[in-house]
Amino acid sequence: MRINSTHSTLAHQPLVFLKQDLTFAQYLALITVADALMVTSLREGMNLTSHEFVCCQDGKYGNKAYGSLILSEFTGSASVFDGSAILVNPWDYRQCAEAIHTALSLSQEERKKAWTKLHEAVLQNSTANWVKSFSETLSRVWHEQSSRETVAVPRLSVDRLEESYKRSNRRLLLVDYEGTLASWGSPTSIILTTPQRAIVTLTDLTEDPKNIVYVMSSRMPEEMERLFRRVAGLGLIAENGCFVREPHTEEWIKLVDEGRTKAWKAGASNILSYFRERTEGSWIEERHCSLVFHYASAEDPAVAARQASECADHINDACAGQRVHAIPVDGALVVENREPNKATAAEVVWRYCLERGRRNGYDGRPDFLLVIGDSREDEVVFRWANKLAKAKAVESVTTVTLGSRSTEAMATLTQGVTGEFAICWIEELD
Repeated sequence: MRINSTHSTLAHQPLVFLKQDLTFAQYLALITVADALMVTSLREGMNLTSHEFVCCQDGKYGNKAYGSLILSEFTGSASVFDGSAILVNPWDYRQCAEAIHTALSLSQEERKKAWTKLHEAVLQNSTANWVKSFSETLSRVWHEQSSRETVAVPRLSVDRLEESYKRSNRRLLLVDYEGTLASWGSPTSIILTTPQRAIVTLTDLTEDPKNIVYVMSSRMPEEMERLFRRVAGLGLIAENGCFVREPHTEEWIKLVDEGRTKAWKAGASNILSYFRERTEGSWIEERHCSLVFHYASAEDPAVAARQASECADHINDACAGQRVHAIPVDGALVVENREPNKATAAEVVWRYCLERGRRNGYDGRPDFLLVIGDSREDEVVFRWANKLAKAKAVESVTTVTLGSRSTEAMATLTQGVTGEFAICWIEELD
């Protein structure tokens, strides 16, 4: 009404809002003569209207053809069309307006090129192909998950690991911080510090010239510097792999693209704000390369957990094309890049080991690799280390997870799992 009252004339009405059902023939006629179709669902599975629009835009009937498709990121079809449609975040009104302008400004050649890809996607995603693909994927995932169950992962043999440790000459140790060296806590708490026992243990490990030790964390670089300033020669991995600091240096290596991060943050922030307003006691923390939705202090924990779960689904659907995902942790939801991650940072660390050896005239390839973690964020680095073991790139590789959960780690520690316990266990190696 606002738009029409401003822009209507006796001969032209910009918006026609039909408050009744259309017959199928009328519906087909409209999407055949349309210059563009815009779908702004806030949440939807497949959007078959967009598929029908593509089929009707083949130009066989009438003089209209190759209309542009503007599609919400929150629809399942957005991933099916693989970037051929003009994707929008419905929460971003300016982006929607720009998408309409783009759709109506494309040349005939550009529209035909985009339509051809859209049409191919529609034909490929037939019912038979969809069911076949879904069944195959479901079977593959089930087999992968079954192999990761706790009953299928053996308990760590400390004696065997200690023997490999003492026999080796070049060791690389990657240890997670939260939940492994220290308990989870508020990132803004001034009381939170690295346990003294962890400081002593890490210092002993870094003083051994055979060892290269890195601590991994979801915390920001400046927080990591504060937490481990007393440990000389310790390598640090911050924000789950976005930043790496090599031992005996003060400079951080940035592995993330700032422009891309800024772009996805703008859209994800709107979604997080929507759920924060509906969850009393929750708050949003912005880090350099991630956003965190904290709900541990919410007035109704059960409702907050459900809101966080729905928020995660929303973000994982909407931001999949931007290589962004939401990971639940204790009392919080972390939204971050899929890459770089801890495995990406581990590759940088691996190259550092090789370069260090070349500088000093020896083969810097580690013959002992140990990775310790406790959460889903550590699975990627477990996978990376396991590949090295399978390729026999390292003589001795051990990946360990703390707790009872599905994992890709080679071994588990399931009793007395706390930061102090993990530290006691690491001390046995030294």
